[in-house]
Amino acid sequence: MDSSFIDYISPFGLAILQGITEFLPISSSGHLVLLNALLPVDAGLAFDLILHFATLISVVAFYRRDIAGICVGCVREISSPIEKTNLKFVGCLLVATAITGAIGLLLNDWVETELRSILIVGCLLIINAGILWGSQKKGLWKLSDGPLNLKTAALIGLAQGCAVLPGISRSGSTITTALLLGVAPKDCAKISFLLSIPVICGAILLHWHDFAALTSNGIGIIIAAACVAAIVGYICLILLEKILKKANFHYFAPYCLVVGIIAIILNFVL
Repeated sequence: MDSSFIDYISPFGLAILQGITEFLPISSSGHLVLLNALLPVDAGLAFDLILHFATLISVVAFYRRDIAGICVGCVREISSPIEKTNLKFVGCLLVATAITGAIGLLLNDWVETELRSILIVGCLLIINAGILWGSQKKGLWKLSDGPLNLKTAALIGLAQGCAVLPGISRSGSTITTALLLGVAPKDCAKISFLLSIPVICGAILLHWHDFAALTSNGIGIIIAAACVAAIVGYICLILLEKILKKANFHYFAPYCLVVGIIAIILNFVL
């Protein structure tokens, strides 16, 4: 195949892959490692950050009413003696984010060097399949009957931190953990993807200087690819919410198992 064709089409392929795997519990980082091992489609860190920003827009657009309600509620609760429901919720999100950030910083160098192999990704995808299959045990480790609290938030943040490993899905680990801890299925996705906002923002700020590598050449393709990632991501959020309502989250486990096995086989074939 003509290399120029691959160079042209790969940004859109990566955009579609990012939009799908960022929200569905099949590990975006794991799929990118596998794709880069099979095809010369590495578009650079700056492009990867742009795609993450695009999926961030998907989250904000999808949960815009929830985000607006939380912001308005926090403002009211600061200056009022009413119950601090929204402030407590934000506090829980901050606790989870802090734990995730600490784990991410601790493991980042190791993940970027030692773990980016298709053998390791294959093994972690199989573990991810087990995590997703365990989502059927809703309320197995239920900590309370109320809304999100500091204990559940800390454990969800721990699960999200472990998802820095390529092959472990961020959404899969956080939503499964929330389900096991007794969080209502309708709230699990919202908590998981609201938690993704500070994570993505932190990654963008951490690597802000890498945007200097971008030039005006091909900027139109980059913008178009970002739009594709945002649209695909929004559609996947709709799909995931419906799947959670029907308690079918574990349906993604067989896919991860099969891809993991294929990756392990490819490691010894390629």
